[in-house]
Amino acid sequence: GAAAWWHRWRLFLFWLLLLFVLIAAVFARSKRLIARYRQQEIIRRVASGPTVLLLPRSDAKARKLSDVGVWNRLADALPHDEHISFEIVGNADDLAFALHGSEDGLRAALTQFRAEWPGMHRKPADPDPAELPEGWSLWWIELAPQRFDESVSAAAADPLRALFIELNGVLGQGRGVVQVIARRNFGARKQLGQMAFAARDAESPSKGIRALRSQDAKRLEARARETYLDVTLRVAGLADTPERAQGIARGLARAAAASFDARNPVQPVRQGDDPAVLSARVPGQSIPWAGSDLAAIGHLPGADLLSLAPRLQTAPAKYLPAAPEMRFNPAIHRTAFLEGLEA
Repeated sequence: GAAAWWHRWRLFLFWLLLLFVLIAAVFARSKRLIARYRQQEIIRRVASGPTVLLLPRSDAKARKLSDVGVWNRLADALPHDEHISFEIVGNADDLAFALHGSEDGLRAALTQFRAEWPGMHRKPADPDPAELPEGWSLWWIELAPQRFDESVSAAAADPLRALFIELNGVLGQGRGVVQVIARRNFGARKQLGQMAFAARDAESPSKGIRALRSQDAKRLEARARETYLDVTLRVAGLADTPERAQGIARGLARAAAASFDARNPVQPVRQGDDPAVLSARVPGQSIPWAGSDLAAIGHLPGADLLSLAPRLQTAPAKYLPAAPEMRFNPAIHRTAFLEGLEA
């Protein structure tokens, strides 16, 4: 009868709904697996890419951090979803800047760095400074600011000063590494815009609170106009003993944290001893940084910092053509053979 028909119809709908749920679950899992596989493929491609040393001009003028725009341009120049690693490596005997990425990513990054710092040279890094020497130990620490909606301001004129001093203090069988791993972020600007809209839309009976929210909305709107990158800031110590490796890493972490303003402090968030994380440049604890903020630690130094890093690898002297009076011009100069001279 009608009751039996209704029971069969409900049973059919139940199984049909269950089938749809299963298909949706399989589809969602497949999308996650595909995204994970694609991300792992990007990590492998970047890990297998080359590392080059960046050699800044020894007579380069100091740049204001607010004038450094390399990261804003690089965010658009990098291959989609790929990351690049900007690095400072070395100890008291040798110090250098480096770049690591995939073939295409490194080519794009070098173009932007050369445009930002004319006269910069490069050379292959051999061996890779992030590789762990046989018999050595490693410890790395990742740092991140507390909030991405607040600017990450340098507390010193140049945060590289503290890092140079710390690296110069690494003696003997040890090496320090600072990695700035960055890739384009596509969601921070939208999120900041939504936060600004919410701040303006919130109602309050207090005129003072409304004024504060209006100021906050203006700040968020200004932040929403920035270009953002997902950044992993990682420092590491490599040494002949685990204790020395941890000491180097912690010293670099303290130097990096002290170089930024306390309004949005940069603090340790993760640490470990897996050497593959460092050598493969695997992105870790990431948070969006504005390109203008990232310039505080991601830049090449001027001649004013060379006194703090006398062992820094720099470019050779700038090539200049001979002065006009030293050039030979056959149209106005004559030559003569001297007799009695042997060839």
